[in-house]
Amino acid sequence: MGLYSSFNTSDYYDTPIKKVVKQEIKKPVSAPITPIAEPVRRSLYDQAKQTMETKAEYSGPDFRDIYREGQPVAIQGPNGHYRTRKGVIAEIVAKNLMYVYMQDTYKDATDQWLADFVTDKDTITLL
Repeated sequence: MGLYSSFNTSDYYDTPIKKVVKQEIKKPVSAPITPIAEPVRRSLYDQAKQTMETKAEYSGPDFRDIYREGQPVAIQGPNGHYRTRKGVIAEIVAKNLMYVYMQDTYKDATDQWLADFVTDKDTITLL
């Protein structure tokens, strides 16, 4: 019995065990919400209405007449930077919207190439 009487488990720990103290969760301070004044609200409504009335309908070329799915293209954004230099048209959704697979990027978890949304504001170059 003398062999085990001097055994102490705390001799084998590197650091002392600390008790976990529960902390109170502080609620975030919420700022009071001030309603928008009626004249300002009417002004904002008038501005939104005017914007909707002056919004022009797209009158450019139809992507469905120019391009076809599976066609290789390069896409350059309106800022001049190339978003993809090796793309393939995946789907033409509307007159001025299509999806392009960017084959110079990486594939996602479902083994599909990343897709880019291309509009009439982008420069499309056939390869």
